[in-house]
Amino acid sequence: MKKYTLIAVAGLVAAALVSLGFFWPFSHSHEVLKLPGTVEVQEIRLGSKIGGRVAQIYVQEGEIVDENKALVRFEAPELTAQRDQAVKKLEAAKADLLKAENGPRPQEKAEALAMMEASWARWLKMEAGWRAEEKQQARDDVESAEADLKLSDNNFDRIKKLSPQINQSEYDTAKFRYEANLARARAARSKWQMMESGNRQEDKDEAAADFLRAKSHWELLEAGTREEDRAISRAQMEELEARVRELNANLDEAFVKAPSRIVVEVLSVRKGDVVPPNQPVIRALQANDRWVKVFVPSPDLGKIHMHQKVEVTCDSYPNKHFSGEVIQIATISEFTPRNVQSVDERRFQVFAVKVRVDDGGEVFKAGMYAEVQVPLQGAP
Repeated sequence: MKKYTLIAVAGLVAAALVSLGFFWPFSHSHEVLKLPGTVEVQEIRLGSKIGGRVAQIYVQEGEIVDENKALVRFEAPELTAQRDQAVKKLEAAKADLLKAENGPRPQEKAEALAMMEASWARWLKMEAGWRAEEKQQARDDVESAEADLKLSDNNFDRIKKLSPQINQSEYDTAKFRYEANLARARAARSKWQMMESGNRQEDKDEAAADFLRAKSHWELLEAGTREEDRAISRAQMEELEARVRELNANLDEAFVKAPSRIVVEVLSVRKGDVVPPNQPVIRALQANDRWVKVFVPSPDLGKIHMHQKVEVTCDSYPNKHFSGEVIQIATISEFTPRNVQSVDERRFQVFAVKVRVDDGGEVFKAGMYAEVQVPLQGAP
């Protein structure tokens, strides 16, 4: 029985020692609160949305690179060809829009105006008919032809009466002259009658239609390109501009670049590898985004506040103090029962706190032990 009693007492003593060892690092003097913690670093996985064959690798594992530095380049000949085609189509669309904005050239408008005026003159000529001078000339031609006809008619009648006494040649000549003058008289009379009657209505209608067509063409050129056509040309140009931007964005994805100052931790590809889209090719760590995560017991939480300046030390540089700043205080506790019944049990209630450390990425490594020292001057 005594044996079991001794074992139980030894267990209680061991538990007390373990608890004392856990909370010993959280002990503090009246001036400084010392909190043990672990260094954490933001991890980034970098890749490309397009993927492809790796053409060039510009970094090595362990290298620290600056923001926007190219890390890996992929081959993208298809995208380059598509972008070049889209650029040429965009140039053509811009030319079409410029043509639509400017409208017809002045020479085209002048030509259309001249054609309209010429058709107007032809229509007026058709409506006015023949000039008085032309009619008089036609009337004179009729009278002249009729006089010649009368003369040849009399001559032919005389020849016919003397036909037994003249030869056949003289008879035929007289007859031919009579018939020729008769035809000329008929033609002159028809022409004169035509001029007196004026142009046909069909010819007038045709001239009027030609004028209206020429006028419409001139008004169309004078008004310029329709707003709807300009809107279509503008929309086509903007669509091609968006297409070029899209292809340029995809071509930018041919380069995997550093989003900020980083440390290349793992390089998982080599030149010539074919990588599918959206697959990480580099695992990197933020060079300037390192922090120490500590756990503050509930009774000491009031001594910590946001943006508080603290000091951080590590085993690698025991005599060197680094400046730090509290950047996060957890709002949910850890390692505690749901309902704390006593004041002593509240020592088991801790809150995670992040302390950013500015060391240039040279000292603190992920997983390293560090200690945060919080000055208590003015703390509640």
